[in-house]
Amino acid sequence: MLAPVLRGGADDRELIYNIEVYKWIIEARNKISKLADWIGIYYKSEYISGEKSSDLLLGPYIGESTDHVKIPISEGLCGLALREERVVNIGDVNEDSRHIACSLKTKSELIIPLKNSYGDSIAELDIDSNMLNAFSKEVEEELKEFCLTFPLK
Repeated sequence: MLAPVLRGGADDRELIYNIEVYKWIIEARNKISKLADWIGIYYKSEYISGEKSSDLLLGPYIGESTDHVKIPISEGLCGLALREERVVNIGDVNEDSRHIACSLKTKSELIIPLKNSYGDSIAELDIDSNMLNAFSKEVEEELKEFCLTFPLK
């Protein structure tokens, strides 16, 4: 889904960039297709919209729709990953009080920060699975390597 990041007045470059990111998400999902029930991007708002806030804004994603289009960086596992600029891999989200449920079916979550060419975190790849302990260390490492190819604006 592209809708969350396509605001009124979007120019052709913004549309093309979002399509490029959507294709990148498809490629990421194809690497782990049986594990991902929801996969998408949350951007730091200042990167995608120029807003001076610490919120995360939902970008392109594949999966069920979500009400979480804006998340304060101080909240949830997505906020944790960008606050601490580290991978968050939770085998059972129901055992972690920081988890913000987008779907009651979600059992595990993997979040990988995405960086610009200066090494600054600008967004994150967020993957939810309906299976417990879905993301092994090998899957995590493969996706971390893939995340180095994230298309920059």
